[in-house]
Amino acid sequence: MTDKKRAPRKTKKALTKDIFQSAINILNKEGYENVTFSNVARLAGTGRPVLYRRWKTPFDLLLDAVDYFSEDEISDYSIIDFSDKTLRDNLISVLSHFNASPQFMRAFLFELGQDTPSVQKYSNRMRQQNLSLMDQLLSQAQLSGELQYTVTEDIKLLPFNLLQYQAMMTPNDMTPQFVNDFAVRIVDRIVLPAILAQQQK
Repeated sequence: MTDKKRAPRKTKKALTKDIFQSAINILNKEGYENVTFSNVARLAGTGRPVLYRRWKTPFDLLLDAVDYFSEDEISDYSIIDFSDKTLRDNLISVLSHFNASPQFMRAFLFELGQDTPSVQKYSNRMRQQNLSLMDQLLSQAQLSGELQYTVTEDIKLLPFNLLQYQAMMTPNDMTPQFVNDFAVRIVDRIVLPAILAQQQK
């Protein structure tokens, strides 16, 4: 009787990467409706209980997977230096980093329609992140003399809301070049005029 060698057990880090990669692969190839704990576990070579212990829903898992593979993800937004550019250039630069895939936007739209706790948590996180970014670049604009007065919260969120709306309406169009061109248009035609209108006191 021969002993069968077991495959080496994956480290937690390696297993996590496999789980995230499996979730993204299923999303891209089969659609969000097939991103289930069962399908992800099977593709990643693990059991469903492993996923159930770490994530409440497949969308929670997907959010972590997107963050994991995001090349532009910044853990500390306070380290971004806005001092060497104009307000216009900083706005365009921040907005041009939008890189959500069409498949993810469809998943987000589905969850948004269900008004799930997961999508509420994600939306709140993005809102706070966007406000933080705007506070930083607007503070720099005040230091450089471009702005004199504060800007209301609705105007701070305006560029991100416009970009998100465009991504939800035309997810397949959101190539890096399109996003950059769209950022330039909304900054020049809508966002900057709105910000400057609040300086006329």
